[in-house]
Amino acid sequence: MQLDSYLELFTTLYGWAFANLLGEILTGTGLAALPFALIVFSAWHSAKEEGAGFNGVLALIESVQTKLITALLVMALCFATTPFTSLHNINLSYKPERAADGSEPQVVSTQGGTNSGYDRAMADAVNGSFGRSGNLSYVPLWWYSVMGLSSGINGAFRSGVGSAERDLRVVADLARMATIEDPALLHDVQRFYSECFVPARSQYFSMDKNQISVNGRGILAEGSSYGPTDVDWVGSQFFRTEPGFYDVMRSYNPVPGWSIDFNRDSEYMQGGASDQGFMNPDWGRPTCKQWWEADGATGGVRERLTSNTSTWRSLLQVAQNTITFSSTDEAKDAMAKLAFEKANPTFVSPDKMLGDDYGKGTNAWRTVTGGISTIGVGKQAFESSLGMAPLLNMLPMLQALVLMALYMFLPLIVVISCYDLKVMVVGGLAIFTVKFWAVMWYVARWLDAHLIDAMYPGLTGSALMQEITQSVSSGQPQLYKRMILNTLLAMMFIALPLIWSSMMAWIGYRLGFETSSINKAGSLSDSAGKGSSVRLKR
Repeated sequence: MQLDSYLELFTTLYGWAFANLLGEILTGTGLAALPFALIVFSAWHSAKEEGAGFNGVLALIESVQTKLITALLVMALCFATTPFTSLHNINLSYKPERAADGSEPQVVSTQGGTNSGYDRAMADAVNGSFGRSGNLSYVPLWWYSVMGLSSGINGAFRSGVGSAERDLRVVADLARMATIEDPALLHDVQRFYSECFVPARSQYFSMDKNQISVNGRGILAEGSSYGPTDVDWVGSQFFRTEPGFYDVMRSYNPVPGWSIDFNRDSEYMQGGASDQGFMNPDWGRPTCKQWWEADGATGGVRERLTSNTSTWRSLLQVAQNTITFSSTDEAKDAMAKLAFEKANPTFVSPDKMLGDDYGKGTNAWRTVTGGISTIGVGKQAFESSLGMAPLLNMLPMLQALVLMALYMFLPLIVVISCYDLKVMVVGGLAIFTVKFWAVMWYVARWLDAHLIDAMYPGLTGSALMQEITQSVSSGQPQLYKRMILNTLLAMMFIALPLIWSSMMAWIGYRLGFETSSINKAGSLSDSAGKGSSVRLKR
């Protein structure tokens, strides 16, 4: 039987364990048999109030017989348990949603383990060790059938609808959570910004634009994948490909991790021999293009920005699976642009990066930026608290707890109702209604993915990633779109189950009313038939 959340695997077992305990208490105290006595007494009392004499005896017997048979049927289906309908005889399973990296999720179960924190915390739900009386996993036949039917309908619906073509919310949420906390990486980003980007951008603004190559003009052209704003960020495609920029510009000071290349580092002395007190530094000075693009062990700035934590690696993989990029290089640039927004470097003169001046300057700068970053972190924390992740995670857990409460109280409700047929119908509808909430949330996610896609029509690759980058920064139009989408998703996650539950509550009320009418009609027909037979005998 496939359920709809990790928690439901265990709350289902807990709910029926509590139900079995209540059932044993009701049976052991004799309260489970009390409804049958109440049925006989109620029928006799009604007959006496109506003034039925000897002629109504047969009708009374028929009425009691009908009610007792109905009560026995409800008791057998909704209260009595058998080993054949034990939850331990089946494999309660759950198939998580498709992973963020696009890989097929693995089905987890109570028998094979869920690989979650629930396995240890709620192990007694699986082995029943928290109870002292017998097997607590038995389920009455009717409720067992309703659970199985509901789970089957949920699975069939999800299989029929399928998943959205691309879920941009996953990319946006991962982009919002990704941060850069490595001080060494932040230092290198600061250096690259000051030693490569600022000089290159200054050179671009001061140069004669007629000297730009044909390829460079194509990069900066309106409507291209990069556009005129390409020169506004450190990983500019123009600076990397246009002769005279990153290809010849080098770091102002040696960069740790970069070996000396005498063909490039011509100012170094080959062999490293000292000459009049001069000695080569320990590291070389890479070109800005090398410093940015290097992969592998050397690790350029871009590579480190996009792979410094598991969150950034996941984000890159998810973005490549969700958004169409023309190349892996474009995908890495898009992620690096987002990381650059997170790092938010400022210009520091390379002349101040050594000696006491650097120490004093950086101490003062860290004091200022520390205060600013504290405010920024607080702002981001506040925005994250208003995100959708808590809501999306809370509602399935709420569903699992509501189902546990339903299962737990069913034996008590069945007995208190005197084994009324209405409880059998309404209880089944209640279980089906709550379990179907998972389908409503699936529909909400599916619609949300399509709505986000509709917000960015025709955008692919770095252009679409730029929109997402701005949405997690301070762009007002993107923020406005995000507010609309979050509000719509919250309304769908709450409103769809409410509408569905209201409709099913009305249907349950009508079915209960019709069931009562049928029972009353049957009693009246029995009474009328017996009365006529008595008169004919006379």
